[in-house]
Amino acid sequence: MSKIAVFSAVAVFAFSALPASAQTVDNTAAQLAALKAKEAASQAEISVLRQKIKSLEASRRADQKAFEASAAAAQASSPAGSAMAALPSAPVVANPLSWGGFYFGAGYGREKKSLDQGTAYQTLTPGGPGLATNEPIPLQNTNHLNRGHVLAGYLWQYERFLLGAEGDFSFGDRVPTSIPFGPEPGSCGVGSTGNFVCGTPTSFGSVETMGHLRAVAGVAITPNLMAFVSGGAAFGRSDNVGSHVGFFMANSPSMPVLVTGNSLAPNKSLVGTSIGGGIQVKASQNLVARLEYLKDTYDGVVTSGAAVQANLGGDLVTMTSPSEKVKVTNETIRASLIYRFDPDMSPSAAAALGWQSFTTDPALYANTWAGFYVGGGITQNNYRVSQDSGMTLTIDDSTTPGVDVSRREGFARTMDRTGDHLLLGYRAQLHRFWLGVEGDFEFNSLSSLMSSKSPGQFGGPGGGNMTCYLQFTNTTHCLGLSMQGNLSVETKNHLRLMAGFVITPQLSGFFSIGKSYGVVAGSLGTSAGGIVSVPPSAPLVGAATVTRTFAPENLIGNTIGGGFEFKATEDLSIRGEYLRDTYSWKHRPIGGAGFGGTIGTVTTNSFAAAASEHQIVNEAYRVSLVYRFLNPQSNRFCSFCW
Repeated sequence: MSKIAVFSAVAVFAFSALPASAQTVDNTAAQLAALKAKEAASQAEISVLRQKIKSLEASRRADQKAFEASAAAAQASSPAGSAMAALPSAPVVANPLSWGGFYFGAGYGREKKSLDQGTAYQTLTPGGPGLATNEPIPLQNTNHLNRGHVLAGYLWQYERFLLGAEGDFSFGDRVPTSIPFGPEPGSCGVGSTGNFVCGTPTSFGSVETMGHLRAVAGVAITPNLMAFVSGGAAFGRSDNVGSHVGFFMANSPSMPVLVTGNSLAPNKSLVGTSIGGGIQVKASQNLVARLEYLKDTYDGVVTSGAAVQANLGGDLVTMTSPSEKVKVTNETIRASLIYRFDPDMSPSAAAALGWQSFTTDPALYANTWAGFYVGGGITQNNYRVSQDSGMTLTIDDSTTPGVDVSRREGFARTMDRTGDHLLLGYRAQLHRFWLGVEGDFEFNSLSSLMSSKSPGQFGGPGGGNMTCYLQFTNTTHCLGLSMQGNLSVETKNHLRLMAGFVITPQLSGFFSIGKSYGVVAGSLGTSAGGIVSVPPSAPLVGAATVTRTFAPENLIGNTIGGGFEFKATEDLSIRGEYLRDTYSWKHRPIGGAGFGGTIGTVTTNSFAAAASEHQIVNEAYRVSLVYRFLNPQSNRFCSFCW
């Protein structure tokens, strides 16, 4: 038996001889040792897992670096590679729906000024056979002007809702106003047998809006689109608002009579009400484009009223203009470019983001302006029919050297109409430039030269304003030459080539050139009339009108234009633009009308000849909503497909 066996037997014998308590202690120690062994094994497994995690993290970082290297290589090969490679990391926008903060801006607008002074009346009570007349004449006048403005304000924002205050100041064109004298506006005719009358009531003057102070409430519809309404006070000033009554009446052998009067309202500063609404689109995070409509009303203008009357040869003529509270409205469609100070971003971060939007934003090159599109909106048409020459007028008093009055001019009449349009087009984009073709259809764009009465009939706005020449002692010269007729003009549609530049991902500017198609119909001609009185000679009076009626004729002209388009969403944009259509209308000869003669020492010659060619110009201001529905240059080929 070996020594090991002997010692083992002795140990077993000794252990069995121990008491039970000793055996329990040793058993517990053995269990504790086993637990420590397991803990050691667990720590070893944890260490192995940690090594695996570190290995996986290192592998992920390597893959990330490889991906970034691949993306950088792809970026370097793109059209904007060098610029984008130099682009610093973009600042984080705290709130993409942010519209609040202080702001200031400037813009341009189209204003329509309307004054309604009630109704004037002109009456004729003949001294012999014949019917008495009592003709109502509306005292209304409308003017269109282009004016600029500056503005500033503040918006408070809560979630998507905004509330603020804003003030603005308007400047620019003003309506030229003067107080008339004489038988304005030049309608002449035989009121009754042997009785010649020139003149009819007319209104004049203007009210200019100088600025606004208003509350603004809006809602952020998308990160790039906000809608708002506004209301508050409008501040204006009246300028020579009133109406004119006056006429010249001759009935030989009686002495002629010239009477004139004016109903006037004092010039004063006005405070009215203003309501409006519009939309704003972000051209960048801090640069905002606005399109809005405003309607200002004033009721502080009150005219004095006027009346004139004359009885000649038993015929009694009366003209009255009422004392009236004038209804004044000023409607404006205007566009503004606004810079706002974003309270959610530091000025430096906003400047960096704005610079990126103008220079290196990848969306500038992403073909987001390409594709097929449709749209529609409103058009404010302003037609002008003119001829370069045709009016000749001379007055020569033989007692003075030379010709005393000499005028050689052309003729023009204007008219306006607000209508609608639909458009369809396609744009192809190359880098930041795009080229396209577009066609449109105009609706409700018909406008007419209306001459309700012509010389030879009593009353009515038949001719242009008469001019009374007062430089002759003891004589009266009131002469009128004008374009005449009931001509209608309508632009029907356009076909244009368009070219644009992507200024920011949300803003594009463009110009256009192409053909315009229109229709002209109705009557056109000229009229001449007036009175010359040189006592004691009998007065020289007369009126004549020559017109020709034309069947509807299609016109093909040229159009040029330009504007801006703003993205409200990826596929929905808002466009504001100006179009100028020009037509050359060649037609059959019309002829002319004249008035003149010699009385005493004064010789008068006036003649209005209608040309065989007239120029028709339509200056149109359009606002459109444009929807892109198909973009072959994008991965997102179809905008309404899922």
